[in-house]
Amino acid sequence: MDPSETERSQSREWRRETRVNVGPAERKASVIGGAALAVSGLRCISKRNYASGLAMMLAGGMFLYRGQTGHCGIYDAMGVDTVHTHNSALTIEKAVTIGLPPNEVYEFWRNLENLPRFMRHLESVQVTGARTSHWKAVGPGGISAEWDAEMMEDVPGQQISWHSVGEADVPNKGSVEFREAPGYRGTEVKVTIDYYPPGGGAGRAAAKLAQGINSQQLEEDLKRLKQILEVGEETTARRTVQ
Repeated sequence: MDPSETERSQSREWRRETRVNVGPAERKASVIGGAALAVSGLRCISKRNYASGLAMMLAGGMFLYRGQTGHCGIYDAMGVDTVHTHNSALTIEKAVTIGLPPNEVYEFWRNLENLPRFMRHLESVQVTGARTSHWKAVGPGGISAEWDAEMMEDVPGQQISWHSVGEADVPNKGSVEFREAPGYRGTEVKVTIDYYPPGGGAGRAAAKLAQGINSQQLEEDLKRLKQILEVGEETTARRTVQ
């Protein structure tokens, strides 16, 4: 298989990994709701109420598609995935190709104090032990949050995963994978982060912070990482909070 075919094959694989983004319970509800809407639409059409009937059938078809395929275009746009999450978690996932070997990209990320250099929502990350660290984040409206984190997996040149511990303002977990890119183009970096905003007033503030850390934000963060590692420059724009 030539490099271009390998690249296309891996690209298709990554798309398949992220295509199903609706959880089992939502899929079941979508099928039931879609079928009910479709039946109601047929009844309206039989009574010559064509406009309402067609609208119901169209909506029903969309819900049936969502339930049968497990894919939601709106979730895609928002960077939301309810397949691998529980307790109202917010999941975001993005990938980027960086023109350096996996070990070099891993080493930069493994120094956790580098993360605020390219992740806008992070104010600081302080290493507190061999596998522990303290994180400070800032979100929309100046909302701030702090948490302690522990590294769960650390495979040099391949993967790093972590999760918050203790009384975290925004409980979370995440992972970053480093894969050799097809055609010797460098490293494919894939990042997945889950946020679990708690309940109550503090939870609402935490949810607002988590919502500010969305798929588009993560994509921009990874572009900055690519710029730093490939060009050796950082954007001069200061972190702004909307």
